[in-house]
Amino acid sequence: MTTPENTRRVLHLADLSRELDQAVTDLGRYEATAVEAEGDYKVARAHAMKEASGPMDLRKAEADIECDELFRTWGKAAALVTMQRAHIRALHTRIDVGRTIQATARAEVNLAGLGT
Repeated sequence: MTTPENTRRVLHLADLSRELDQAVTDLGRYEATAVEAEGDYKVARAHAMKEASGPMDLRKAEADIECDELFRTWGKAAALVTMQRAHIRALHTRIDVGRTIQATARAEVNLAGLGT
C-alpha cells in the first residue's frame, strides 16, 4: 500500500543518495587540492631551507616564515577534507535512519493487514 508519507520518504532517501554521490565526488576533488597544497608547501619550504644560511634551527625558522601562507593553504585544504568526510558519515547515518523508518512503516502496514 502506497501512502503519500511512504512516497515522501522514498523521495527523501533518493535525494539523500544523490547528495551522498555529490559529496563523494566533492571529497575526491578536495583531496586532490589538499595533496597539491601539501606538495606546494613542502617544495617551497625545502627550497627556502636550502637557500637559508646559518644553524639548522634558524634555517627552519626562516623557511617557516617564508612559507607561512602555503602552510595555511595546505591546512585549510586538509580541514575541508576532514569536514567533507564528516558530512559523508552524516549522510550515511541519515540514509540508514530513513531506511529504518521506511522498513518500520512497511512492517506496521503489513501487521495491520493493509499491505499488498
